[in-house]
Amino acid sequence: MRKHNLAGSLQTVLAILFGFLVTATIPPSRQTNAAPQVDLVLFLALDVSASVDPGEYKLMTEGLAKALESDVVGKAIRNGKTGAIAIAVMQWSGFQEQEVKIKWTRVSSRSELASLAGLVRLMPRRYKGGATDIGGAINFSRKQVQKAPYRANRKTIDIAGDGTNNVNDNPSKERDITIKAGITINGLAVIGQAVPLVKYYTYFIIGGPHSFVEKARDYDSFGTSISRKLLREIGGQLLF
Repeated sequence: MRKHNLAGSLQTVLAILFGFLVTATIPPSRQTNAAPQVDLVLFLALDVSASVDPGEYKLMTEGLAKALESDVVGKAIRNGKTGAIAIAVMQWSGFQEQEVKIKWTRVSSRSELASLAGLVRLMPRRYKGGATDIGGAINFSRKQVQKAPYRANRKTIDIAGDGTNNVNDNPSKERDITIKAGITINGLAVIGQAVPLVKYYTYFIIGGPHSFVEKARDYDSFGTSISRKLLREIGGQLLF
C-alpha cells in the first residue's frame, strides 16, 4: 500500500515538473495573448492654456479632425506594414493639468478615421485658462504611451502649442527621460508673432530618431500643418 502511494506521489511530482518545464520553454508571446501590433503609437498633446482662445480651440480641433479624415492621411496609414496605427488625444495646460480626452484607438479604415474625427470635433475643452507646463505635458504623455495597449516599433508624442514653458524649469529634463524610454517627441509650434518658438521647440522639446518641429503661422493654418506633420510621422511623406 505504501509503495503504491509512493509511486503515485512520484508520478504526480514528475507530471508537475514536466508541465513546468514545457511552459518555461514556450516563448512569452505564446503563453499570453500579445497586444495588437500597429505601425505607430501616436499620442497627440494639445495645448489648451490661457493663450488659446475659444475660436483658436475650435480651429485646432477642426483642423485635426479634417486631417484625420483626409484621404491622404488614411492612405498613408493603410500603406504601412500592418496598415493601422493607434492614436490617443489629451489636453494640457498648467501644473498637473493634463487629461486624456480620447483613449487609445486603433484606426485604419475610412470609417474608423471618420469616427475618430467625429470624437475630436465633439471633444469638450477641459481647461480654459492656466499656465503652460510643457514639461508636465511630456511627463504625462510618456506614461500614457508606456501603458498603451498596442505594440509598435515607433512610439511618438506630439506636443502642439503656441508658447514657451512657464512652469518650473525648461522641459528638456522630461524630454531626455522620454528619449531614453525609446519614445520620440515631435512638436507643432503655432508661432503667431513668436517666431523664436520654433527654435525653443527645437532646443528644449523635441528629441529622438527623426524628430522635427512643424510650424503653423497661426491657428487658421493649423489643419494644413497637422496634416503635413501626420504624414511625416506615419509614412515619411510631405503634404504640399
